[in-house]
Amino acid sequence: MMKSWADLKAKYPLLLRPGFLFECHEGWIGTLDDYFAVIDRELPLTATYEIRQIKEKLGTLRICDSSYGTPLSSVKAVTDAHALAEARSYYTCEYCGKRGVWSNRRGYLTTVCEEHAVRDGMRAEPYADSAYTYRAADGVWRRYDPDLDAFIEVEAPDWSR
Repeated sequence: MMKSWADLKAKYPLLLRPGFLFECHEGWIGTLDDYFAVIDRELPLTATYEIRQIKEKLGTLRICDSSYGTPLSSVKAVTDAHALAEARSYYTCEYCGKRGVWSNRRGYLTTVCEEHAVRDGMRAEPYADSAYTYRAADGVWRRYDPDLDAFIEVEAPDWSR
């Protein structure tokens, strides 16, 4: 199991340039490892793939990447892996990688486990009835189910109408 950013960079030297800086905590290393495994498998040798930024934003993982040159052998596999990585982060503590809850710490959104809920003397309070739901490129609304580790088609949420 990978424990550091250096481990991740060593495993994927073609995907992560030497000076690349991660803008999130180590709890999401496993999630990123799963994502990079798909990229590594699907990326043709003639393609160019660039990770521009990996960060925490609004309490979840954001991966800013681009590819050009020869198309990826499976754009759908890469797109699905990207969506899955970001969805998994919504239920994974950013600090340790254990099961976490999307929470609010005095206006700062974060995903944390109980052990990491308190930081700098302030407690992150879980949002009630929150679920990772998004509208995919095909126009279908999906909700991520962390117990199944899969997306499920759902009706459009009230806030989207």
